[in-house]
Amino acid sequence: MNFLKRAGKSIIARKGKTMIMLIILTVIGSLVLSGFAIQNAAKSAGEEARKELGATVTLQVDRQKQMQERQASGERGRPEEVKISMKEVEAIEQLDAVKSTNYLSQATATASDIEPIESESTNTGGGPGGGMPEGMTTPDFSLNGVTNMELLDSFSNGTLKIVDGVAVTPEAKENSVVIDENLATENDLKVGDTFKLKSTTTNETQKLTIIGLSASTDASSDASFRAAGFMDPMNQMYVSNETLADFATEDGTVSASSVVYSLKDPSEIEAFKQKAKAISSVDWDTYTLDANDAAYQKMVGPIEQVASFSKSVVYLVSVAGGLILALLILLSVRERRKEMGILMAMGEKRSKLMGQLLVETFAIAAIAFLITYATGGMTSQFMTDQLLNREVTEAASSVATDGFGGPGGRGQQLLASIPQITEMTTKIDWATLTQVVQIGSLIVFLSVLLPSLILLRMNPKEILLRED
Repeated sequence: MNFLKRAGKSIIARKGKTMIMLIILTVIGSLVLSGFAIQNAAKSAGEEARKELGATVTLQVDRQKQMQERQASGERGRPEEVKISMKEVEAIEQLDAVKSTNYLSQATATASDIEPIESESTNTGGGPGGGMPEGMTTPDFSLNGVTNMELLDSFSNGTLKIVDGVAVTPEAKENSVVIDENLATENDLKVGDTFKLKSTTTNETQKLTIIGLSASTDASSDASFRAAGFMDPMNQMYVSNETLADFATEDGTVSASSVVYSLKDPSEIEAFKQKAKAISSVDWDTYTLDANDAAYQKMVGPIEQVASFSKSVVYLVSVAGGLILALLILLSVRERRKEMGILMAMGEKRSKLMGQLLVETFAIAAIAFLITYATGGMTSQFMTDQLLNREVTEAASSVATDGFGGPGGRGQQLLASIPQITEMTTKIDWATLTQVVQIGSLIVFLSVLLPSLILLRMNPKEILLRED
C-alpha cells in the first residue's frame, strides 16, 4: 500500500492521538502567531511614535551625567555653563540625513528703557528662586539666540506664533528682535520700534529693533516657575545667535548651548547618531545626542515590554511545544513498532516509513494551521490588550513613585503631557503567516525526525523480537 494512503488511514484510525496532536499544534500555532503579530504591531507603534515626536536630534550637554559627577564629587551650586563650538559641529550639519539645523543659545538682560512683565510672585519675592544671591544682578529678560525661529518646536506645535511682523530667520537684519505682544503692549511698542537692553554678563547696552511680535500659549502658571520673572514667556525675546554673541560675550564669539538637527526621516535617527559621533570632534563625555529619548521611552515603554515578553513566548512555546510533540510522537512510534517492523521485513524502505510519519504529522499540522489562521486575529488582539493593560498600569505606578525631574518639577510636568501608547492593534498579514508556517514546519520536522531515528536505526528482526 502506498505510504500516503497508510498515513491517511492511520490518522483516521487513531482518533484520540490525532485529536491530542491537533490540540497541541493549534496551541503552539496560536501562541507563535500571536507572538509574531504582537512584535510586528509593537514595531509599527514605535515607528508611529517616532513620527509623532518628530525627526529631531538635539546636541546638548549631558545634564544627567553632569549632575551625577557633581554629586559624586560633593560639588554644590549651579554647574558651569558649557558652550558648543560651531567649528566642532560643522561636519554633523553636512550629513545627508540632515534637513535643517538650528543653533540655540541663551543669555539674560536687564531693563534699560523697557519694563518687564511682573508676575505676582516676582512682586512679592515669594516662592523658590524669588531672589538672587548677593552681588548678582537679577535679570529682567531672557534672550534666546536662534538660527531660525520657525524651526523651534514651540513654533512648529503652535504654542508660539507670530501675530505681527516676521520671525527671526537667517535673513533677519543685525540687532533684530521678536518680543511678546503683551510686553509690547505694556511698553507701547510696535513693529519697527527700538529699545535698549543691558547684558547681565558684560554690562554692555545694546539697541534692538523689533521685527515681530509673538504670542505664547505655554502654560507656565505654577509659582515655582513664574517666580523668576525673566523666565516668563512674556519676558522672553528672540534674536539671532550673532546678535546675542555681540551683546552677551566680551569677544563676540558665536557659540551655542544646544544644536537641533531636523532629519529627513525619523527612521534615520539611530544611524545619524552613530555617524555624528564618528565624524565630530565634540567631547562625547560632556555632550549627548538626544532624540526626545525620555518622551519616546514613555510612549513606547509599555509596548516594548509587551514585545519583549511575546518574543520570549515564541521561543519558549517553540522549544516546549517541540519537546512535547516529539515525546508524543515517540510514544506513538513505540506503540507502532510491530507495524514498522513488519513493513520493513516486507521490504518497505526506512525513508518511506519516515515519510509516512511526516505526512501524518504535517496533515494534522495543516488543519491546526487553518484553525490558527481563523482564530489568530482574535487571540492575538486579546493577548495584546491583556499584556498592554498590565504594562501600562505598572508604568503609571512607576511614574507616580519615581517622578521625573523631582516631584512637581518642570521636567515632570513636561513629560506628563506626553501621551503614552495604551492601545495596539494587531493584524495577521502574509509575512506573519509565513513566519508561523516556517516555525511550525521546523518544529514538526524535528519532532518527527528525532523519534523516528531511534526506532528506524534498529533492524526488523530486533524490532519483532522485542515485540515478542
